[in-house]
Amino acid sequence: MKLKRMNLAVAAVLLLFCAVPVSAENTVESAAFVQGCSAFKSGDWNSAMILLRKAVSYPVNNTADSWYMLIVSEMYAGEYKSASSDCDSFVSAFPDSMYTAYIRYQKGRSLFYLGEYEKSVLWLSDFCHQYPEHEMYASALFWIAESFYAGYDYDEALPLYQRIISEYQGDAKAPAAQYRIETIGQRTREEKLLYLLKKTGEEYLSAKEDYEKQLKMYDSSSAAANVKRIADLQKQNTDLQNEIASLKQQVVQLQNAAAGAAQNTEDGSSDEIARLKAKAREVQNLLDKQNAGGR
Repeated sequence: MKLKRMNLAVAAVLLLFCAVPVSAENTVESAAFVQGCSAFKSGDWNSAMILLRKAVSYPVNNTADSWYMLIVSEMYAGEYKSASSDCDSFVSAFPDSMYTAYIRYQKGRSLFYLGEYEKSVLWLSDFCHQYPEHEMYASALFWIAESFYAGYDYDEALPLYQRIISEYQGDAKAPAAQYRIETIGQRTREEKLLYLLKKTGEEYLSAKEDYEKQLKMYDSSSAAANVKRIADLQKQNTDLQNEIASLKQQVVQLQNAAAGAAQNTEDGSSDEIARLKAKAREVQNLLDKQNAGGR
């Protein structure tokens, strides 16, 4: 969530309190809150988190505004465990706050980053059910899809990404959703090619074994039949070798295209490159086994 999408009421609070000078007449409580607001406004999330945590420890600052900014600071600072816990406290203490919907959304995101994918899906699904017109609705759909994606449940993730593209083209999450759609398609094609390569390799090895057996069983009394059989086996071997070569080329092309797409995409590029390298090793191992069996 970008600062420009933050609730206007928060911006008003920032302008009000950050404009208040800290003097000897200010109480310690006010000073802590003003300093926290200033750090929050400047995007110094670690400082904002520390200062706002101190501020809310004073009863006078124990407000929905203070807790909202603290939770947002924790999310930006990557302190997801603290953010998740504070979201629970917020919802309990301020159930009717104007920020409650945002906090429920942040709770779902914090669970995702903590690896609690099933809980994230449940929390964000509840958010979507309660706030179907909320500005963060498309983002909530995206993180639900990401939770499914992280668990390799592409059949559940894909329709959600597609919905974001079709219904929320202008949302900030639309480009990331489009990238995920392409990635899922890429992985599906990769798995299919690997399967075909494996099956074709197995057929090739089987045919080669049959061919070698026929050579050993060659009988001059039935030379014509054996010659034809051997010729058929040679042709079958050649066809299978050509098919394997074609599949190898398709796998390499597919991986090169995916690597290029991953390098041009900011979100998740390192993960995609690492995955493609692992897939390439898998293909190479498979080919090495086939080559070993052919010798």
